[in-house]
Amino acid sequence: MLLLSTIAIHSYGQNRTQLKEVVVRPNLKKAVLGTMQKRADYGHGGNVAYPGYQTAFFIPSGRQSGFIDRVGIYIYHKHTFLEFARRANKLQLYLYAINEKGLPGKALLAEPITIQPRKNTYWHWVDIAEQHIVLPAEGVFAAVGWQKVTQTDTGPYVGMTNECDTCSFYVYRFPEDKPVWQKVNLPTKGGESRKQKRKDAFYQNLMVKLEVSVK
Repeated sequence: MLLLSTIAIHSYGQNRTQLKEVVVRPNLKKAVLGTMQKRADYGHGGNVAYPGYQTAFFIPSGRQSGFIDRVGIYIYHKHTFLEFARRANKLQLYLYAINEKGLPGKALLAEPITIQPRKNTYWHWVDIAEQHIVLPAEGVFAAVGWQKVTQTDTGPYVGMTNECDTCSFYVYRFPEDKPVWQKVNLPTKGGESRKQKRKDAFYQNLMVKLEVSVK
C-alpha cells in the first residue's frame, strides 16, 4: 500500500518548518515483465528518413499492480568497424499508457530517458523509482527513438526477437508531416516462413523489460 505522508511541523517560538511531502513504500516483492529472451535475434536502428522515428512494444501488466522501478533495454552489437572506433550515438527510451485506440498514448515519464551505450550486447537498466510511476492495469508501451540519426550512423542498435508470434509491431512516423502511431499487422500464413516474413516486414519484438515492485 502506498502511504502518503506530510512530515510535519515543529514550532519554536514563531519559527515554523514544514517538510515536503514524501512517498513511503513497504518492502515489496519484485516482478519482471516484458521479453524473456536472453539474446537478440538481430538488431534494429534508426532511419535517417524519419528523424522522429520510434518503435514500441506493448508489455501487458499480467494482472500485476505496483510501481515501475527500472526499465531495461537490450543494446545490440554495432555493425561496422567505424562504429566501433567512435563514441556511440544516443538512444531515447519512452513509456506510454495505452489509449482508446489500443496505441501508445499518454507519456508516463516526465521526459524521455537518454541512453549512451558504453559497450555492446548487454542489458542497459535505468532506475526510475523516484518518479513513482504506477503500472497501468492495461499494461504499458515501451518505445525507443533515435534523435541523431545520420547516413553513416543509424545506431545504436537495440535487440529484437521473434519471441512473440502474436505480438504486433508499433511505429511512430511522420506521413505527410503529421506524426502518428501505426500498428503493423501480423503476416498471414502461407508462402514464406512466418519467421522470415516477420523479419522482412519488421514484425520484431523490441527487447525491453520492466522491473515492478508488486503490491
